Amino acid sequence: MKTWETVLSTLLLAGALLPAATTNAASASDLKGYEPLRKHMDGIGATITWDSDDKSALVKLKNGFAGTFTAGDKEYRLAGKAGELPAEVKLVDGTMYIPSKLLQAILAENAKFINSADIITPYSVTAQVETAAVEDGEDAADDPAIWLDSANPANSKIIATNKGGGVLVYDLNGKELQNYKVGKMNNIDIRYDFQLGDKKVDLVGATNRSTNTVDIFAMDGATGKLTDIVAEPIKAKMEEVYGFSLYHSLKSDKYYALVLGKEGEFEQYELADNGKGKVSGKLVREFKLATQSEGMVADDEYGMMYIAEEDYAIYKYNAEPDSGTKPLSTVDIADGRRLQDDIEGLTLYYGADGKGYLIASSQGSDSYAIYDREGNNAYLTSFNIADGALTDGTSVTDGIDVLGFGLGEQFPYGIFIAQDDSNINNGKELNQNFKVVAWDQIAKGAKTPLLMDNKVDPRKLVDRSAK
Repeated sequence: MKTWETVLSTLLLAGALLPAATTNAASASDLKGYEPLRKHMDGIGATITWDSDDKSALVKLKNGFAGTFTAGDKEYRLAGKAGELPAEVKLVDGTMYIPSKLLQAILAENAKFINSADIITPYSVTAQVETAAVEDGEDAADDPAIWLDSANPANSKIIATNKGGGVLVYDLNGKELQNYKVGKMNNIDIRYDFQLGDKKVDLVGATNRSTNTVDIFAMDGATGKLTDIVAEPIKAKMEEVYGFSLYHSLKSDKYYALVLGKEGEFEQYELADNGKGKVSGKLVREFKLATQSEGMVADDEYGMMYIAEEDYAIYKYNAEPDSGTKPLSTVDIADGRRLQDDIEGLTLYYGADGKGYLIASSQGSDSYAIYDREGNNAYLTSFNIADGALTDGTSVTDGIDVLGFGLGEQFPYGIFIAQDDSNINNGKELNQNFKVVAWDQIAKGAKTPLLMDNKVDPRKLVDRSAK
C-alpha cells in the first residue's frame, strides 16, 4: 500500500510553490534543457501534490491523467505508464525542474480527453454504519468480507483483518463480536458449503503474514466464532503472503485458495478434506506478475479471477488451475482517470442472470470504480464515500467487499464495505475502521442507475463458465 499522508500537509494547487529544499540538488547553470514544472502546470490548470519525504511531485491533469516525478530520479510514471529519462529530475532553490522531453510528454497527455463529457467525476455517497476501530494504530485495518445468514439476513456478519495481529468479527451495526489474535492477517475471503466429513461448513480464509501461511477457519454464523480447521500449515512458497481470494469452481465443485505475494507472485492451492475433519492445501498453479500485487477476487459463476497490479492495471484470468499463466485481458490501467495507483481492493457484485459488477478501490483518488462483470468489463462509473451525518468518509482505501442480498430492514438491497485509512470522529483521528454503505444509495446515485438485485444468494450461484 502506498499512501500520501505526508503529502496532505502541502497541497499545491496550480500557482503554489514547492517547499524550499534543505539542500539544492543542482545549480541554475545546470538547467539547460530543463523546464520548471510548477510554472507549466500552472499554465494548463493542473494540480501538484508534493511529498516532502520522497521529494516527489504528483501531478494531476484536468482530464484526470496523473504523473509522478521524483527529484534525483530518471524514472517516472505518467498516464499509467513507466518511463525513463536521459537525465534526472532536478530540485533547485525549492523548484522542481524536469527535462524538456518530459514536459512535451505531459502536454501530449494533457491534450487528450479534453471534452467535458470525457471528464470522470465520481459521485458521492455516505456510510450508514461504521465498525468499531481496530485496536492497533497506524496502518492496521485492511480487508473486509461479508458472511450471509440466508435464514436471518439481518444476523449476517462482517469479518475483517487487522494487520496489527488478528481477525475481527462484527455485526451489521459495526459492533465487535470476536477478536482472534492469530497473527498479522492481511486479506480475507469467504466461501460457503465446503464438504468436511459428514457436514458442510462455511470457510473463512486469510493470508497470515506472521507465519507466511494461508489460514482456513470454519464459521459459526450464530456467534461469529471461527475455528481453525487446517490439517497442516499451508505454507506459501513466496517470501511474503499478501493478497487473497477464495474460489469455488462450480465446474468441478473444488475449492481453491488464491494467494498473491509482495513481489507479484501468484500461488493457487486446492483445498480438500483430509479425511480427518481438517482441510489440506496442495499447490496446483503458480506464476508471477511484474510488480507488487494485492487486490484479487474470483468470479465463481464465470470461472474468472481478477488481479490488481497495484501501480499498473487490473488483469482478468481464468480461475481454473489448468488454464495457464497469462491474463485473458487488461480490464483497466492506473492512468489517473478511472484508477489512480495504488489499485487496491477488488470485489464482485453478483446480479441476477449472470449480470453484476466488478468494483475496484482506486486508492490514489479516494474513489471506487465500477465495471461491467460481463464481457469485456466495460467501465461504468465511479463513486466516493464522503462525510455524512453518521460517519466520516473514506480515504486511501485498501480492502472492499460488496453483497447484493437483502440484509433486513436496515439494508434491504445489501451493502458495500470499505476500509478507511483515516477514521475521524468529532474532529479526532481514531484507529482505522470500516465504513458500511447501503447498496441502494450507490445504485441510485449513478447517472445510469445500477442493479438493485437483492435475492442472489452466494450459496446458490450458477455455473456460467461455458458462456
